[in-house]
Amino acid sequence: MLKRRNAIILLMLLLVTAALLSGCGGAGSRVSAAGNSGEALSISFATTPEKLLSSGSSTLSLDIKEKDKAVVGAAVIFEIWPKGQEQHAQLNAKSEGKGQYYIKGEFSQLGDYYLLAHVTTAEGVHQMKTFEFSIQ
Repeated sequence: MLKRRNAIILLMLLLVTAALLSGCGGAGSRVSAAGNSGEALSISFATTPEKLLSSGSSTLSLDIKEKDKAVVGAAVIFEIWPKGQEQHAQLNAKSEGKGQYYIKGEFSQLGDYYLLAHVTTAEGVHQMKTFEFSIQ
């Protein structure tokens, strides 16, 4: 009788745990990662000038859209690091409005770089996408 009671309690705990875990992916917390075919946002990357040089100012920009509509009011972080290195810099992007987000700066080291864009919309949609660029 005691074994049966413990088995029922264990089964109930497992059911409650499963129910709680299934609630973690609710509609209010959509997450999408780069390369996922179900991406909620369209994120495109551009540089100014088109060919980045180690001397002079550079602008890295993102154009962010959701269903062809510009995403405004998003929190955007540019995570940048040279290829082959572990140390990453994270910079908060500024907004130009109309879905345009950017950072300006200078690069002193030649080579290939990665940019991981972290985008969180005002509605709570979070998406990341990685881009590559070179400094000549």
